[in-house]
Amino acid sequence: MDNTATVYSRAWYGDEELTLNFPTGWEVEVLGPKDAPVLSDTQIEKAFAEPIGTSRISDLAKGKKSAGIVVDDLSRPTPAAKVIPYLLRELASAGVPKSEIRFVVGGGSHRPLTDEEVAKKIGADVAAEYEATSHDFMSGDLRALGNLRNGMPIYLNRVIADADFKICLGGIYPHGSVGFGGGAKLVVPGIAGFATMFYFHTFSPGRGHAVIERKGSEPDHRDFAEEVAGVLELDVIVNTVLNSRREICGLFVGDFVQAHRKGAYFALDTYGTEIPEVSRKETDLVVLNCYPLDSDPIQTGKALWATRYFEKAYKMALNPASDGICYHGLFEEIDYARFLQQRAERTQSELPSPQLGTQDQLHVWSEHFLVDDFYKKHPGALLFRDLDQLIALFAERLPSQAKVAVLPSAGIQVLAPEK
Repeated sequence: MDNTATVYSRAWYGDEELTLNFPTGWEVEVLGPKDAPVLSDTQIEKAFAEPIGTSRISDLAKGKKSAGIVVDDLSRPTPAAKVIPYLLRELASAGVPKSEIRFVVGGGSHRPLTDEEVAKKIGADVAAEYEATSHDFMSGDLRALGNLRNGMPIYLNRVIADADFKICLGGIYPHGSVGFGGGAKLVVPGIAGFATMFYFHTFSPGRGHAVIERKGSEPDHRDFAEEVAGVLELDVIVNTVLNSRREICGLFVGDFVQAHRKGAYFALDTYGTEIPEVSRKETDLVVLNCYPLDSDPIQTGKALWATRYFEKAYKMALNPASDGICYHGLFEEIDYARFLQQRAERTQSELPSPQLGTQDQLHVWSEHFLVDDFYKKHPGALLFRDLDQLIALFAERLPSQAKVAVLPSAGIQVLAPEK
């Protein structure tokens, strides 16, 4: 009987193995996703050579005088630096001048990245040779592109809107608003201005977590994001699917609808996780590892989908929150500079004495999630700094032969579709 489990942790900040040591006599079951092997360089080249729904980038971009590439930020685990050299070779083959290729971090209303973080995302060599900026959703330097039929005003990042050739490079991960991230989501909200983003979040319904095709006839967030991408004339997407080790196991290049849908179905299968009926009924403790969405405190919630499937289990989430900055400007209605100023002026609360809560409460181990931010984001939950101490507290309450279920990459796992 194995009483340990080893998971990955700290995406972008080491991607280290973390071993969970439970009491002797406990039974630990790892409920991992179906998963997939890492792509070889040859397979990545093939994805660019055989795009979905479009011509090859080297052909599409011929005659273009500039290119704008949107990448996601560090709140998303996409290893863009692995893919970018292939993309740049396509643009070079098309004759796009190197000096006119620009990167924009499309973080929506997230914070801007530091130079060091940009280098992590796109690669140090690329960051040194190409212009790379973070989108500012409160900037006045946006391009106005009219309105959608539903009234949504379209304000987008100027660098991308003005580029002759437009590319979105991101990852396909489960998301409650648009079903799966990737595709046109890097346009809205990725490079959208405040007015567009506010309208988008307020006046249309979400598609649902891990839902690929719209349910019903009413347009939703995915539909409107794709409609704006059409107005922008987004030329192509480059979307990754990752395995549980944050390696690229799927790459989908091409049309922003067709390539995205094919990638989303692959992601649904790859991230699919079976939870046996006996585990649902008998598990005493479910451990949700937020990896690979565990650099950003805000992403904790994306790992909690599985809690509803365990009938009597206590709940523990692992999110080191290495970033430590709990900022989402749209919902806090504040720009990043003022957010930092207010945080600096505030005295941070001390962590309360660690004690176990009830079965219904969420217990979160995090090294860097600030106390006040945590209890504002997760009222009713409990925060712990010492993982071994938290496990010891559970040992005092649970049976001597407790059953533990560990979801090693709960941030991207989804319940396997019924067959």
